[in-house]
Amino acid sequence: MMSMRIDSGPSLLNSEVKAFFMDWITVHEDTFQFSYQDSTGIIGTEYWGPGLRLAPSSAGVWLAHDGLPAQVRHLFLSHSAADILCFCQLKPEWMKETGDVAFAGLGLLANDTQVKCLIERYANAKMHTIFDSGLIGRVSDCKVALWKCGRDATFKVVDDYVLIQYRHKRCSIPGAMFSLNHFEKTIGIRSGIRSHKPRGVFESSRNI
Repeated sequence: MMSMRIDSGPSLLNSEVKAFFMDWITVHEDTFQFSYQDSTGIIGTEYWGPGLRLAPSSAGVWLAHDGLPAQVRHLFLSHSAADILCFCQLKPEWMKETGDVAFAGLGLLANDTQVKCLIERYANAKMHTIFDSGLIGRVSDCKVALWKCGRDATFKVVDDYVLIQYRHKRCSIPGAMFSLNHFEKTIGIRSGIRSHKPRGVFESSRNI
């Protein structure tokens, strides 16, 4: 379990967001708790409260969806459930697609098994990512895109460049230019993923 940026907690959310997600949240005093599960049950918990934000690094997934998996047309992935709730406050139109949208928190250390299981479950869905706009978030976009295509690569930041080892190919992209779109063009893949990033100087949806 690792600590993440401190914020004001769930008090910033409006009643519409709270009502929409309440079936997938446990509330203890002023703290929201999100259960991350795998096939064996609950294996991790995310905590979000005033001055408190902890997200798990387990292999489990927090999943919010009401309906049949085959109905889902849009699947949103994020490192944390809290980021998903904040995103939906900024983009409430996604909460109006009842049954057509699923939201998944992957935890701090997302892996290919999580993504592949979600792709199998929601086979008809377009994939969206809601990761931070910093380099970690942009690399996460690329990792998910690779896993979706059944591939993988390693990333390393050196000075102002992102160094990439993909299959037998090595390349580098300036950090300021690095993005999912630039990466896919560089290595020659098309994942079809839509990446959502905060606008302006904000790095995360929770900062807006």
